[in-house]
Amino acid sequence: MKTASAFSVSAGPPAVVEALESLASKLAARPDILFLYTAEHHARPALLEAITARLPGVPVVGGTSCGGVMTEQGFHTGPDGALGLFGICDADGSYGVGAAEIGASPQAAGAAAIRAALASAGRDFETPTLVWCCQPPGQEEGVLEGIQSVIGATTPIIGGSSADEAIAGEWRQFSPEGVTSTHAVVAALFPTSAHGAAFQSGYAPTEHTDVVTKAEGRQILEIDHQPAATLYSQWTGGEVSATEAGMILAKSTATPLGRIAAEVKGVPMFVLSHPSLLGLGGDLSLFTDIAEGDQVHLMRGSSDSLVKRGGVVVADACATGGWAQDATAGGLVIYCGGCMLHVRDRMDEVVAGVRQAIGDAPFLGAHTFGEQGAIMDNCNRHGNLMVSALTFG
Repeated sequence: MKTASAFSVSAGPPAVVEALESLASKLAARPDILFLYTAEHHARPALLEAITARLPGVPVVGGTSCGGVMTEQGFHTGPDGALGLFGICDADGSYGVGAAEIGASPQAAGAAAIRAALASAGRDFETPTLVWCCQPPGQEEGVLEGIQSVIGATTPIIGGSSADEAIAGEWRQFSPEGVTSTHAVVAALFPTSAHGAAFQSGYAPTEHTDVVTKAEGRQILEIDHQPAATLYSQWTGGEVSATEAGMILAKSTATPLGRIAAEVKGVPMFVLSHPSLLGLGGDLSLFTDIAEGDQVHLMRGSSDSLVKRGGVVVADACATGGWAQDATAGGLVIYCGGCMLHVRDRMDEVVAGVRQAIGDAPFLGAHTFGEQGAIMDNCNRHGNLMVSALTFG
C-alpha cells in the first residue's frame, strides 16, 4: 500500500486541480480510492467534475470540514477555504463507495449505502475490513444502525459528520451521487495492509453524574426529575446559565456530557454529547441521541488536553495495528470541529502531535460536527467533541 496527501488553499476549481497534481506527483500511480474534505466554499459540482475528468472511475468519499483541513504539512485554512485529498494505492485491495438519500429512514439509508459500496468494490455480500462514513449531522445513530444491519456489529465504522462554518446547514457530502446535502455516504474498505483504529475524547469525568429521567430524541428534558438546564447549569458552576435560552455550543465545549460506552481493563471509555441549545422550558438539546435511563456524567476538558488528544488517539490507532511507528503508511484523522474552534490558535501544535504519532507519514484530517468510531471492543458509536483515527501499516 502507498498513500499520499495533498492540499490547496486556492479559490474555486483551480484548488482541486492544484491538489490533484500534487497528489499525482507523490503517488506516481492512479489511486484506488480518494478521500476528499473541503471547506464549504469548494462544495460545488465543478469540484467532483474536475476529479472525475482526471481520475475517471476512482471512488471518492468525504464531505465538508469546518475551518480548514490538516495534513502532515500543517493546518490549512484561508479566506478562500481549503481542500484536502488523501489517496490510497492498493492494487490487490478492494474499495468502493455508495450513497443513499436519508429521507424518512436513516437506517434504510445506511443499509442501502453500504450495499452500494460493497457492489462498487466488487465484493457483494462480503463483510468489509473497515467502513468509512460521512453524513449530515442529525441522524448518525440511525445510519450506523443501518450499516450494521448489513455487515454486523463487529466491523469498525469510522468517520465524521460533515460540517460548515456557521452551523447554517451548508454542510455537504461527496460521493458517486455528486455533491449532496442529505445523503449518507459510505466506503467499504478491503485493504491489504494492516490497520489500526482509535476513538477517544480529551475530556475527563467530574464528580457530577445522574440519570436522565425524561428525554425525546436529542433533547434531555429532565435529569433526576429536575429541569435538565437547571441541573446542567449547577454542575458547571454557572458557566452556562440556566436562564439564558439559546445556542450554548461555545460555552459548553469545555463541559460536555459523557456516557460510558465500554470499559477497557477497568477504565471507562466515554462517548460525549455536546450540549447545543437551552430551551425556554429548561430542556437541553444535544448533537447526539439520548434516552431515558441513560447515566450522564459532566465531563471537563482543557485546551492542553484537546491539543494533545489528536496525537494520543493516532498513536493508539498505530498501537492497535501492531507495527513500529516508523512503519506507518498513512492515515485519516477526524478531529471535532468544536474542539478545533476551541483551540484554533494552537492547531499547529495539534498537527505536530499527529505528525509525531504517525511517524511523519501522510495523513488527512477533517473537522466535523459529529464523530464516529469504534471503541476498543469494536462497539461503533456516534459522539461529539471526539477524535477518530484510522491508520495503515
